[in-house]
Amino acid sequence: MSDTPKAIFVYGSLRPSELAHRQVAPLVSRIDRAEVTGFGLYVRDGLPFITEVRGGCVRGDLLSASTIEGADVLRHKVRAYEGDALYIERGVRARTETGDEVDAWVYVGRGPRRGKPQPHEQQWSSADDPLFRGGLDGIFAIAKRHFESVRPMPADMEGFWDAFLPIQGTYLTLCTVLERYTALVFGPTIDPGDRLRRLRDVRAAVEAVETAKPPSIEVSDSRDPRQRQRAPGRRSFDAWYRVRSNLSHRGKAAYSDFSLVERSIVGLHDTLRRLLSSQLPLTDAARQRFASDDRMLGPIYAQFRGLR
Repeated sequence: MSDTPKAIFVYGSLRPSELAHRQVAPLVSRIDRAEVTGFGLYVRDGLPFITEVRGGCVRGDLLSASTIEGADVLRHKVRAYEGDALYIERGVRARTETGDEVDAWVYVGRGPRRGKPQPHEQQWSSADDPLFRGGLDGIFAIAKRHFESVRPMPADMEGFWDAFLPIQGTYLTLCTVLERYTALVFGPTIDPGDRLRRLRDVRAAVEAVETAKPPSIEVSDSRDPRQRQRAPGRRSFDAWYRVRSNLSHRGKAAYSDFSLVERSIVGLHDTLRRLLSSQLPLTDAARQRFASDDRMLGPIYAQFRGLR
């Protein structure tokens, strides 16, 4: 193997058409479908990684730069995205579809037996992520039943907790979908707050908020009431995540929190549907189903609450 490979073998979110590829696309001059043998593919906490497996094979892509200097910049960018805490850089021989063998860098999982990793197929796709598929569908179904059968009530009313806890837990799970998305887009070791701040400048995220037309909310930081955030707007994701943080840190529960969580689950769910439908590597038919009107909570909320 050469001392300075100019290619990087990617098998996860940095692949073409995947969520993070735009992070490195300007640095890439050539892309080749390829595979590496002697490795197996696993998923841990929603993140794909490879580790040595006798007889294994993993399919992915070779990203190449046109110059050694460009390759160094690309390597630095990928290394920063992957993070040293989760991945280790290794040199491998990758075989392209045309049969050529190419020296390349690859990032293998650190501590591959820890964290209950699950074996995966030879190829990974964010479109198959269980949170993005069954998870969002489950959130929609629970929220729909909630709006159809539950009326908002004050915290001291009998039955409040029976009504509030399911929708609160559903909202916390929805925020996990948001965290998964931002981890795959910006890198898993970046602080969640920093990832949310970066969404402010992602055009697709801004357009998703505008298209979803979420119910308006205003939320204070439970640690400093002077700090207020609003949705819709450029900082909508910050506001929705602040609702999550207040719930989990201070255990808020009052009539206003009931309404706030309801409005937040509608806004974040419908916005994520719009955003993921434009970002995930879906077929045209799957993309249309993913963000169809009958999978949006906005109309249901308007019907049963009589407002937006």
